[in-house]
Amino acid sequence: MIAVRDHLDQFGDATIAVVTFADPARLAAYRDHLDVPFPIVADVDRRLYRLLGAERGTTRQVWSLGTIRMYARLLRRGRRLRRPTEDIHQLGADAVIGRDGAVRYLSLPASPDSRPPISELIEALD
Repeated sequence: MIAVRDHLDQFGDATIAVVTFADPARLAAYRDHLDVPFPIVADVDRRLYRLLGAERGTTRQVWSLGTIRMYARLLRRGRRLRRPTEDIHQLGADAVIGRDGAVRYLSLPASPDSRPPISELIEALD
């Protein structure tokens, strides 16, 4: 999300949305915390997650070396870690859906830190 926000000008007129399984009452705070200008919507039942094939990760996947390094970088930058309030084992997905509703690009990361390059998302746009 942050990488997309930081490269927003490269997405042209694409509609960008973030889907999370968080409690809908927390979405505004979540959006403010991430400082993103696009909508964040709730998929509490995780229907879209299942449709896209986003799985629940093992503890080893969730706490991969890359994830630990990511949190270490955040701590060095002065970020404070908070106790998780949601399912940390739910892995995400990055998708580009065409104007016709077809999936143009789908990435199912094996751990929280392995997201696709922004260039791949931009290439997949209509």
